[in-house]
Amino acid sequence: PTCNLATTPQPSNTLTPPTTGLTLVLIAQGHGTQNYTCTNATAVPAAIGAVASLFNASCSVASGASLSSISESASAIGAHFFVDSTTPEFDIIGLGDTQAKKVESMVAPVANAVPWLKLEATVSATTGPVREIYRLNTEGGVAPATCEGVVAGGTVKVEYSAQYWIYA
Repeated sequence: PTCNLATTPQPSNTLTPPTTGLTLVLIAQGHGTQNYTCTNATAVPAAIGAVASLFNASCSVASGASLSSISESASAIGAHFFVDSTTPEFDIIGLGDTQAKKVESMVAPVANAVPWLKLEATVSATTGPVREIYRLNTEGGVAPATCEGVVAGGTVKVEYSAQYWIYA
């Protein structure tokens, strides 16, 4: 479904607003895991990216519906993953592949949630019109304090959800 997102405000945050001239084209709900690696049992888990399925949440958010109304039984419209430990990619039907870099971060207003981010597209590695992506309304995804109980070289996957506000 297509919804008018022109008057849909972002949740209150301290990130720099979208660049003038860009338009909100999609609000995607992401469900997946934030992934961390462990060098040994006493190490602090190191972030190595995330993997998530993306669902169209534009109409739900624009109409003020609760996030729980966004059904995971709906067809995924794309995927979010990492090309390497610092380069997120978003592969979204109709918007192409977008590789991005983090330009800003703020502490999530909810405890035990990964930070809210502003990402900018790496234009040379992007096939579509997307220029900025905001990760907002995060839940979960925070690494445990230590790697206790994880085999050396092992991966810790922590479930998370987030909204990705996508501007082109």
